[in-house]
Amino acid sequence: MKRTAMILGTTLAAVLAFAPPALASHGGNSGHKPDNTSQDVESNYLTTNGKAAVAHGRAQLDRTDITTSVGGSDIHVYDKSYTASWYGQETCTDTNWWNGRCDHFDVKFNTRTMSGYGVSYWKSLGCHEFGHTGALKHRYHSTDGNDNSCMRDDIWPLYYDTHDIDAINDNV
Repeated sequence: MKRTAMILGTTLAAVLAFAPPALASHGGNSGHKPDNTSQDVESNYLTTNGKAAVAHGRAQLDRTDITTSVGGSDIHVYDKSYTASWYGQETCTDTNWWNGRCDHFDVKFNTRTMSGYGVSYWKSLGCHEFGHTGALKHRYHSTDGNDNSCMRDDIWPLYYDTHDIDAINDNV
């Protein structure tokens, strides 16, 4: 009996030692895997708040294995008054045929629903929507107990937490 327990314990320890690390993940909807770690951002004709959102969103992605640059075709950013009730939206508009990952993203900021919100809210929105381009999904209180992730859809933090960064790095 003792020998069997020792063998099982040793086997379990060996399995755990060689098991791959668990990927960090998010629940909820949205979030597409990018096709590579270099993402060019095109953001023409944005409002002042839209520009602040893009700058902050890019800065947050740059904290991960994804690097961003200006003037390309990977992430297209728009801000205008949409009749929908959402604040921001990320959509994969073109999938890379050979790896099935997103080649082109559209990020939209709704100036109608964001009207009256200060620049810190816009930065949080930029962090959130750019997080979706890094394959992050929404976080909830149950998976963000310290309420510090901009991927929450019910509060307005400004940054990715370490869980978000790990999740992006696991997906690129």
